[in-house]
Amino acid sequence: MAMLGSALVFGLTTLFLLTGLSCLFSALLVPAEIGPEKRFEKRLEYSIFTLVGLVGFGVLMVIG
Repeated sequence: MAMLGSALVFGLTTLFLLTGLSCLFSALLVPAEIGPEKRFEKRLEYSIFTLVGLVGFGVLMVIG
C-alpha cells in the first residue's frame, strides 16, 4: 500500500509540474493576431493555471 501512495504522489507531482510548465509556455506564446483584450484574457487564464500547477508542485514536493 505504501508503494501505491508513493506512486500516486510521484504521478501527481509530475502532472502538476508538466501542467505548470506547459501553461507557462502557452501564456508566453499567445498569438498576436487576436485582439489585445482577448490576448489579455488568454494570458491571465494561462497565468492562473501556471500558478496553480507550480504551487501544487511545490506543495507535493514538500509533502512527498
